[in-house]
Amino acid sequence: MAVNIDLDDINQTTVYIPFHDSDDVNTDTTPPSLFPERDFHQGCQLRFQACRAAWGKCLKRMQELIHSLHAPVVESVVEQVKKSYMDELPGLPYPELPVISVTSSSMSSSLFDEISFQLEENTDELFEDTNDHFVTHVFPSDCTTITGAMKTIVSGFVSRSPTGGQDIKRKPSTSLATYDIALLETWYRAVCDARDDRHHRSRLIVIMHDFEQLEPQVVQDMFEICSSYIPRLPLVFILALASPPSPSYIRATYPHAMLALLRVRDCPFPLAEKSLHNILLETFFDPTFEPDIMIGPTTIDFAVEFFTRHSSSLDGLLSILQLAHMKHFEEPLSVLAPAQALGWSKDAAQVLLTPDAFPFLDALFARVHGSTLIVPVEHATSWRSATVDSLLSSVETARDIFRLRVKLFRVAFRLILCVRQFMLVHERKSVQGDQTVPDLMCLALRGRLGSVYGHLCSMIKTLPAAQLEDFARVVHDFFEDILEDVKAEENEVISRVETAYKMLCRDATTQDVSSLLGDWLSEYFKLRIVALEDAPLWDIWYTGSTPFPCELINPSPRASILAGLIHPHDYISPGQLNGDDEDDDLPDISILFKGYLESAKMINVYDWFESFVVFLEARKRRVGETRIADVTSGTSRTPSKKGKQKQAEDKVIDEDTGEDEEWLVEVQARFIHALQELDYLGFIKHTGRKADHVMRTVFDSPE
Repeated sequence: MAVNIDLDDINQTTVYIPFHDSDDVNTDTTPPSLFPERDFHQGCQLRFQACRAAWGKCLKRMQELIHSLHAPVVESVVEQVKKSYMDELPGLPYPELPVISVTSSSMSSSLFDEISFQLEENTDELFEDTNDHFVTHVFPSDCTTITGAMKTIVSGFVSRSPTGGQDIKRKPSTSLATYDIALLETWYRAVCDARDDRHHRSRLIVIMHDFEQLEPQVVQDMFEICSSYIPRLPLVFILALASPPSPSYIRATYPHAMLALLRVRDCPFPLAEKSLHNILLETFFDPTFEPDIMIGPTTIDFAVEFFTRHSSSLDGLLSILQLAHMKHFEEPLSVLAPAQALGWSKDAAQVLLTPDAFPFLDALFARVHGSTLIVPVEHATSWRSATVDSLLSSVETARDIFRLRVKLFRVAFRLILCVRQFMLVHERKSVQGDQTVPDLMCLALRGRLGSVYGHLCSMIKTLPAAQLEDFARVVHDFFEDILEDVKAEENEVISRVETAYKMLCRDATTQDVSSLLGDWLSEYFKLRIVALEDAPLWDIWYTGSTPFPCELINPSPRASILAGLIHPHDYISPGQLNGDDEDDDLPDISILFKGYLESAKMINVYDWFESFVVFLEARKRRVGETRIADVTSGTSRTPSKKGKQKQAEDKVIDEDTGEDEEWLVEVQARFIHALQELDYLGFIKHTGRKADHVMRTVFDSPE
């Protein structure tokens, strides 16, 4: 479709260029492999699909856990909103404005979405009670002034239809100002009339996000205005606080005269560290849940450090674990992580028997034959009969071995936590030490938990008769609740626990039973709590001690931008380079940035343009294109001749001049485009003193 564009129209400030799929663009969006020497053509795309499936399974589990953490808080907030104008104290000189503070530094962004859903759309099926309240959200950027704050609150409600239809667009000339709370009162009366709500049960809830970042004077004025309109307007404020509940930020910041207008109720969120420990434990160390990828100790260490030092946010934890999954699937062999990763056996054979997959097969063959899957005495002959199907069968065997080992590892680890909790309940404080649950996770994954379970087993031997009987019952019940396939593998230790339990029931000697039980559990822990790197092909399903890509979660954009402008070839795949000389492939913005670094504080734009033209001319000559004229002078030094020879040469000169003019227009456009990119990145600053000069904003050495 042709587009009529008049670029010479000075009144036209914007040009729209539609996108066409038929344009000659590179449609191959698959990123290049980091390990092309042992990868195949479809490897990146297949690993991306496997990563998305593995992360989706893990994310769903963690969202369920976060939702379970939110549920008590959401229920408490909703209940307090319903009772906000019902349980008022009698004898007060004036009604109080209900305020509910939700305090947590680790709350997820979905918490207030759940609260809004419960208040606006949820229905109690048992009592057929519909929550038909109205909710609006206020952010710090909306409350720079009292006018802006009131406008956000009022317009957040009155823009909705009283009957529940489409939002209303009001004409400013026919209604009150949007910051006038009297407009909200009129709208609320219309809502009550439309719903036949004579008792005014519908609440107007204002959720104030990042409450500590709001201007205190603006908030004070807003509360004073709103308190003068209750109970005619049943307003309820929900404050999102990240500061600790003690000392209270609200009581420490605002004067007593304003606090007297409020009735503040607190809804504390579970402790941040407890939430973190619970999510890690129930996601990666729960025997009833098997993630496709098991994270290693380095990822856990980084997640805990980032959570405790920088940002106690559950959203940040999700980002860290997602990056760990993405980092893991950079390895070519990780394409085999999910079951039936390459399809059924026939499809896998077709994919891996292509010539470009031979390096991948070589790497897989070396890993399989270097593992314990192949008996050492068969190494000399087994390689002769190796096929794609046999390699994939060996991978399936390794997957089953790893899954079973991890499952038994999780059961043993949860038993250690159970024994540890039992000792703490019975006031054996020495078992706690300085180690947290994530510390125990990392020690267990590294196979270095011997000192911990050794100390626990030694304390089992010192338990008195009453506590020993309780302990045996706890361990017996623990193994009764595990999965059936685990019971089949742990039949020996289960029978020993049952034997100890029966001996105690027959009044056997406590010392003999405690000694036997402690030794049996010690042997069991020693057998199961081992490093997962001992399993064959473990790095397909386990991140291990791979360093976490912390530069992705905490990037330095300034250094990255400078590095990209100075060394753009580091960010370009080798297939996109056109010549051997790096200067032949420099983008225009990098060419300008070279002159930028060599200039003084003030840059003459015309001189900058001339140096840009000289650079492009030199590059054009190097690649063998035709010579162009000097664009700065615009003249040609051709000697004068007469006759037909002069006419022919004049014709050639006219053609060259036309090409030079087109080239000059192209160079000018490229220069302006690159200059605007540097301006957008903040590298230049315009000054009113010299119209043809710009000022540098970056002076430090980029190297």
